Amino acid sequence: MMKMTKNVLILSIVGFCMIACSSNETEIELSKSKIAAPTVNGKRLVKIKHGETYTSIEYNTQGQVSKVKHHSKDGTTREDTYWYEDRRVIWSPLERIYNLGNGLAVECNYTALISDENDMAVECRDTYAYDSGGHLIKVTRPDLSDDEHINEIYTNNAWSDDGNIRSVIETESSEVGALFEYEINEIKYSSIENNIPLFFTYYNKDNIYLEWQGCFGKRCKNLPQSVIYTNRTMEPSWEGYSITYNYDYTSENGLITKISVVSTTDKGTSSKEVYELEWW
Repeated sequence: MMKMTKNVLILSIVGFCMIACSSNETEIELSKSKIAAPTVNGKRLVKIKHGETYTSIEYNTQGQVSKVKHHSKDGTTREDTYWYEDRRVIWSPLERIYNLGNGLAVECNYTALISDENDMAVECRDTYAYDSGGHLIKVTRPDLSDDEHINEIYTNNAWSDDGNIRSVIETESSEVGALFEYEINEIKYSSIENNIPLFFTYYNKDNIYLEWQGCFGKRCKNLPQSVIYTNRTMEPSWEGYSITYNYDYTSENGLITKISVVSTTDKGTSSKEVYELEWW
């Protein structure tokens, strides 16, 4: 897989944020967690089905996501566990440690491999900056596809006054300048309140279940109706591409029970994904 594609397919939640210079960033002291999963009409999301696979979600007594189990069609299960402490959240088995300030993630520390051949492990640190309104405005993380561990990837996001994201721009920076850039823009929103994890979008660059619980600041007010995703590179030999995503939602008694996602490339090819949600 090409380097540009590898970077954009990493899921993790970034949430949505406002492009801003450093003077707009707010210094946040480490403080206790205020993280919790939202309920909708007194019910919690417990399962997400996608074809022959599904994800089950468990909660602790504080209403926080404690386990997320990913069940594959061959019968195997991968389990993510979340531990909540006063000033940090630990995501296992990846052992990512999120330090919190005002209940929001301000940094994430973890160990990662940057070479599949010699298992070279490096200590990494992602940082998160917020505006005074509690919106995530910038994420900085290392480029793990860079064997020399020099390049960094910056994600800057823009908020609208209506409480929804306007655009997301990610750039890989090196000693010689920008290497690639992707952008999510021309976003149109539905009138449906955003109270589910955004597992079905390209917005997320970190952890969707922590973003859902408010770990990365204020969330978008509404669910997206359509977005255009564009990938650009400074390599003359690779022209980049764009994809348009259209989202359709089915609700019952105020609960979203189905999400259909139709993606269309700039070459005219289309595909459809369907997700079913269960509440309890």
